[in-house]
Amino acid sequence: MSHQNKEQRPPWIIRTYAGFGNAEDTNGRFHENLQKGQTGLSIAFDLPTQNGYDPDAAMANGEVGGCGVSIAHLGDMETMFRGIDLGSVNTSMTINSTAPFLLALYLALAEKQGVSWNKLRGTVQNDLLKEFVARGTNVFSPEVSLKFSTDIIEFTAEHVPQWNPINVCGYHYMESGARPYEEIGYAFGNALIILDTINKQLSKPAFETVVRRISFFINSGIELVPELCKMRAYAQLWPQLCREEYGIEHVGFRAGCQVRSLSLTAAQPENNIVRIALEALPVILSASSRVNALQLPGFREALALPDTMEQSLSIRTQQILMHETKITEYPDIFEGNTVIANITEKTIASAKAIALFLRTMGYENIIQHINTELTKAMLERQNRIDNGEEIIVGVNSYLEPVGLSEQLAPAPPTAQKAEFEQKRNSDLAQWRNKRDLATWCAAKEQLQTALTKRLNIMPASIEFVKAGGTIGEWSAAIESITSGRYNVPLDLGAIAGKGSNVSKGLRIVLGKAGLDGHNNAVKLLAIACRDAGMEVIFAGTKLSPATLMKSAAEEDADVLGVSCLSGAHIRIASEILSLKAKLGMSSLKIVIGGTIPENDRLALMNMGVDLAVSTNGGSIHNIIEQIIAVARI
Repeated sequence: MSHQNKEQRPPWIIRTYAGFGNAEDTNGRFHENLQKGQTGLSIAFDLPTQNGYDPDAAMANGEVGGCGVSIAHLGDMETMFRGIDLGSVNTSMTINSTAPFLLALYLALAEKQGVSWNKLRGTVQNDLLKEFVARGTNVFSPEVSLKFSTDIIEFTAEHVPQWNPINVCGYHYMESGARPYEEIGYAFGNALIILDTINKQLSKPAFETVVRRISFFINSGIELVPELCKMRAYAQLWPQLCREEYGIEHVGFRAGCQVRSLSLTAAQPENNIVRIALEALPVILSASSRVNALQLPGFREALALPDTMEQSLSIRTQQILMHETKITEYPDIFEGNTVIANITEKTIASAKAIALFLRTMGYENIIQHINTELTKAMLERQNRIDNGEEIIVGVNSYLEPVGLSEQLAPAPPTAQKAEFEQKRNSDLAQWRNKRDLATWCAAKEQLQTALTKRLNIMPASIEFVKAGGTIGEWSAAIESITSGRYNVPLDLGAIAGKGSNVSKGLRIVLGKAGLDGHNNAVKLLAIACRDAGMEVIFAGTKLSPATLMKSAAEEDADVLGVSCLSGAHIRIASEILSLKAKLGMSSLKIVIGGTIPENDRLALMNMGVDLAVSTNGGSIHNIIEQIIAVARI
């Protein structure tokens, strides 16, 4: 086989998903990673930022800077990019509900740096459908969310021509149980609905520009052949849809990828080093369908945010794949392979049918449909793992420790220190005191007028940012004009169950505390509790301890089950136990589940929590047995 000429530029952008603490901390990490060979930035924002809360909001307590960087205003953005020229770096921002505000910050900072918007390259995720059905950081209603998504697309098409205005996500569907063809179908169905909406509002040349700027964010799992064919199906089907549905020829499939976080286990975390490298292969092996950007997680992601060692290893893994394997020097090595071609064709046919079906349903109607389908698929997968039909090394088979992780420094803590939040809130107060109040008031009024008149949200958001407005103030202004915050209901009735009388008579209230919206574990737990015979009341997601306790009291619950994946479990448990004592609910059993390190689990039990479990990779059936045992004490 003859070698291709070496490419003049790297075959893909090397990224790590980075952001923690405050803007200054994150700026330091950016500079470190760029020096190590990272070629693009990918920003992880903390949960308050993703959910539109300032750091001093009551709902942000305990979660500021915990799962990403805390960014509240233009000063924060300026600090985060200190010493980094926005005109020379490609920046991906994983932000959705508050995407107009974060993009406004980026554009305002570019002006301060003297960088023309025409030179800006990067991506704002701006995909709300997957938030409603899989990720859970939705803030506003589907109608408002779709408008904001299309506002960004329209605005960037005219004013920021090299920017990717939306990263339509398949990634989160796979994380929530979707099979390869379903991941593609859900992502492309969403993209078609968004483009249909935009098409009514733009001229033909402008619409064609938008179609060519659409990018995707995809997943890559460890099942090598199906995932390889999925990547090829993505790359072949998208140009076909653009040609058949919109008459636009030669559209390239443009995508970034992070490998499958769901496959990373808390048990034997060193095994994840191998998993991550193998999962990167499907999206780089085919020259005709290679991703444009790749980011690899830290191997202890199931335990905590990656430290500098783990991020360095993620960068080195990409560099080894890029340079030492020599795979980029060859043409498409799977061209003419009948096995790969047949699986790819079947994947394309199934994915296309799903995408076109979703398109006929409309944006709001597909939320419950996809939610139900994902829950079914996720339940099937969990049952296969619990039954041993699907082997997960270190979880349900080959349980002897490898021994490497015990020699490493402990994973960085997830819980945030009170002093950090106090300092963050003090800095925020100073920011508010320094801005010109009259300018801020005028910008806020302009923002609300834009909302009332259904104008594009971006120009007013940029002016609000320049006037010193904060993310919490921006969100509150929108809430005051629209229908407020929106929560997707969980419909367990749509999921068939087995039925049992094992725990008949027990009533459990389940809900998610804190701002993390991932609800896969609590969905599975709710179904398992119902199937065991319990009466299940799902209180919702992103709830305060007070709201959870109120629900438990009103429902006369035997058990309050609280899911927390944000690292704020100690603070949340403390507030719940305090309210339990104040309300005199001594018989109520408290169960806390989530990403809980062993030391924290013991601390929770010592505080008075009746049961604390890590739901990452554990058996749902074992958890149910423990809940029943606790409830009957």
